Amino acid sequence: AAVPAVVPAVPAEAADASLAPQDLDNVEESIAQFVPKISALQSQAALLRSGELRSVLATMKELRKSELRGVFSEVDQLLCALVDAIDGLRDSALSIRKSELRQQFEQMDRDAKAWVGKVEKDAVESLTGYRAEKAAAIDTMMEVHVVGLSHHKAPVEVREKLAVPEADWNAYSQELVEFARTSTGYIVPEVAVLSTCNRFELYFSSPELKKFPAIEIVHAFLRQKSGLSREELGPFLFTHTGEEAINHLFEVSSGLDSLVLGEAQILAQVKACHEHAIEKFREGALAEGKVHGAGGKIIAKMLNAGIRMGKVVRTKTKIGKGSVSVSSAAVELMMAKALPDLRKYANNVNVCIVGAGKMSRLLLLALFSKNPDAKVTVVNRSVDKAQAVLDDDMVKGRGGKNAKVAGLDAMMDVVAESDVVFAATASKEPILNPEDLQGRAKGVMLVDISVPRNIAASCSEVDKVKNYSVDDLKKVVQANADKRQSEVLKAKRLIVDEVKKFKLWQASQGAVPYLAALQTMAENIRRTETAKMELKLRGLHEKEREAVDKLTRHIIDNLFRPIYYSMKDSEELEAKRNKIWALKNMFRLEPEYKRRLLPEGSGPSPQLSA
Repeated sequence: AAVPAVVPAVPAEAADASLAPQDLDNVEESIAQFVPKISALQSQAALLRSGELRSVLATMKELRKSELRGVFSEVDQLLCALVDAIDGLRDSALSIRKSELRQQFEQMDRDAKAWVGKVEKDAVESLTGYRAEKAAAIDTMMEVHVVGLSHHKAPVEVREKLAVPEADWNAYSQELVEFARTSTGYIVPEVAVLSTCNRFELYFSSPELKKFPAIEIVHAFLRQKSGLSREELGPFLFTHTGEEAINHLFEVSSGLDSLVLGEAQILAQVKACHEHAIEKFREGALAEGKVHGAGGKIIAKMLNAGIRMGKVVRTKTKIGKGSVSVSSAAVELMMAKALPDLRKYANNVNVCIVGAGKMSRLLLLALFSKNPDAKVTVVNRSVDKAQAVLDDDMVKGRGGKNAKVAGLDAMMDVVAESDVVFAATASKEPILNPEDLQGRAKGVMLVDISVPRNIAASCSEVDKVKNYSVDDLKKVVQANADKRQSEVLKAKRLIVDEVKKFKLWQASQGAVPYLAALQTMAENIRRTETAKMELKLRGLHEKEREAVDKLTRHIIDNLFRPIYYSMKDSEELEAKRNKIWALKNMFRLEPEYKRRLLPEGSGPSPQLSA
């Protein structure tokens, strides 16, 4: 009897259908189905060899005919090779992942999607007149920018030419708004000023379609105010637009852009910038020399978001933890070493500060921040200068009720009574030497934050004396700075999320003028139609008329409410642009602005005309 074929022939059409699935997922599915079939084929071949053929081979071998034994030995070897080949084929099929066939299907899929997208776009344009590229140029969309100088690149000689006292921030911003005024409107309608010892920054908004002229106008304004040429000022200015501007503000308020990483003072300065920007006009303000802010809705919201971001970063990270200045590190060292070195708690030690300069003031601020009731004596050649440091508003605001002063002639007596001595003078020679500390009845901690040293290094050899220098403090500073650096990435991840949220809100504001126009159009229709029905409504009482009026208003509000809420949806920026363009095109709307409108016939700014 004829032996049936183990593998039936497959028509070419069927083979093409199995090897050419409709999409990429079917390729994987076909392979997955193919592998078990190969395994089944392997099993059948193995059974065939071990079952029926084995008995046939055994019978033929018993015939003792060498020719037949040789033939069937070859058949046996051939079947073994077939089993091995099928096993290899199964392994090869399992290893298929990104074959040439898969790549071809991917390219076919991309080409098909591109073609369908083009067909859909052409169909929409032919039916509605709407062109997708126009959505990227909506005339009501506003953009935010920041232009300024900072400690990173601009020397103090340049920064001081643009520095603005806080009392003049609003006047300065209003001057820029007027400088950028043209016959067609305000190119820079919103401005806020942030000017500190380390930075000068202008946060401003402009229509998105006029962002490049707006930036150039601001640069020209700064050149005029500083008296510097483009070549002199340009290399030191930085300019950020859109998400970069928002990100910059959030990093500034979080302390990531500060001279001292994570310092908190900048957050208070951003708060002041926001307060000035939203300051309202009031009666008598001009007489007092005050000017209302020019922040506007976009810039005010951005500054407020920056303040919130600064708080979030400091709450959710350790960016502000640990001392990163020498003076604060000296106090931190004292707090850590008081118990092991002096056998006293840090809050109970007597402190002597030698010197009454800037470093001594910072020491007092750091010390009183830790312990407002600390017992401190400030020793200085000029007692009046020492008292002036204690009377400083910031120092007094943190503590000092147990603080006193002493002259330089009483220094050794004060040192003898003190547990901790900080040296911060401008002396070029040591003011404390080993012989000054011999025979002390109690231990003392010496902390020298001066360069050159005010305390001789050999003082550490004296019994009961612990001597620390600037190098010891730098280790504390560097360790804390390293810890803060590890928190920077956490802070930046938080900032990225908030930038996206603000950008989405900002984009939604482009719909506001069209929504206002839509409301006006609807109200006009409502009044027109009500007037047409005047004769029929003439017999109604006043309360009935009010009820009809209220009813029609509510109908319009409820009809348009889904549109209002739709503009607040969380979606891609491009989708938001398309939605605003569709709103404008569908109702044939012209934007309706509620502020910063120019009267008829207003001429351009004299500064721009010059």
